Amino acid sequence: MKQHMGADILILGAGIGGYEAFRVLSPLLKKKHSGRHITIIDKNNYFTFVPMLHEAATGSIEPTHCAIPLRALVAGTPHTFFKAGVEKIYPEKKTVKTTRGTFSYNICIIALGSTTNFFNTPGAKEYSEHVRTLDGAMRLKHQFIHTLETCGNEPVSINIVGGGYTGVEVAGQYADLAKKDLKKLYPSKQLDIRIFQSGNNILPHMSKKIQHKVCQRLEQQGVTITTNIHVTKVKKKTIELNDDTTVNSDITIWTAGFETLGDTYMNTGTNERGRINVTENLHMIDYPDTYAIGDIANSVDQKTNVSYPQLAELAYHEGRYVATRISRIVQKKKTSPFRFHSKGQLMPVGDWYGVAQIGPFILFGKLAWWIRRTVYVLFMPGVLRKIRIVFDWTIHSFGVRDVISVDTANIDERI
Repeated sequence: MKQHMGADILILGAGIGGYEAFRVLSPLLKKKHSGRHITIIDKNNYFTFVPMLHEAATGSIEPTHCAIPLRALVAGTPHTFFKAGVEKIYPEKKTVKTTRGTFSYNICIIALGSTTNFFNTPGAKEYSEHVRTLDGAMRLKHQFIHTLETCGNEPVSINIVGGGYTGVEVAGQYADLAKKDLKKLYPSKQLDIRIFQSGNNILPHMSKKIQHKVCQRLEQQGVTITTNIHVTKVKKKTIELNDDTTVNSDITIWTAGFETLGDTYMNTGTNERGRINVTENLHMIDYPDTYAIGDIANSVDQKTNVSYPQLAELAYHEGRYVATRISRIVQKKKTSPFRFHSKGQLMPVGDWYGVAQIGPFILFGKLAWWIRRTVYVLFMPGVLRKIRIVFDWTIHSFGVRDVISVDTANIDERI
């Protein structure tokens, strides 16, 4: 039976933005003896560090090492976690309808993220995999290992739709896996790895220099890159392109983009892309007690009047800002508007090669790869998770990737 429950400070979604908002706000409220209470609602009972999921999908790290139980996050605090899906948000009423009932709130932080955008491509949702969620990464890992174990002597065809950050990272991981691990574990197997990019170049938001170097690296690793091409249909074992060709595809990985669902959750306050419009203080324009952060929020650079890019780095800083702002409001102190300046971009292209763009400086190779790993470990919440990930990386460097796969389909059916 669904109930109506009251919440003081309500956080919807425990991705990078929502998780960081709670992690910063909880000790601030405790320090000020405010007596305020936080309720977190998420459809999963764990936080996922999404930037590492491509490594989990390809066996570099244990998938569960990318996740932290939300129960552990609230343990030892006066705060609460509810496992529930958000159905509708009513900022004018200060209420949220969920699968477990309706919550009223005093302050709300909407951090519901985004979902994979298949652009209405027939068959894409049914027959392609993604690495945006933990279960998606685990499903991709299972399918890849299952294909290796059951295919014949033909090369395993892996087609990656989309040549952005995720597509390049996934391609780099599979290319290294083919050169190192497959020779030891599956000596008779080969991979045919392809990237299909709709635009003129892969990594369209990065400089020409980076595009050229990364393209060169991937091609040296055996990855085929096709640009100015659209996937028009995905089937179980093939994909169709807009030049009327059909390509064999044992595994199709969709990394072509994502969409926000703000207009699904709300009847007001969103733009044409489904992002929630917010002020420079990150609250909704007409509702100062309802904040939106991360991918779902349309936060704008006040100097350029251009929306900030939907990056994990942005969600992290927005979560910290909103937490600090709420704490200062509780104390009746003044706050400053949100400003974002990206520290740069870090991207691995397989093992021992990376790209680091830090301000005007661009690094390639082992140093960039090492910087990226160091930064990501530091950002990963939880000391034990950091240790486990470093241990996974160490084992992988001196051994082979994890190729154990457990099919959870029957478990899901019983549930």
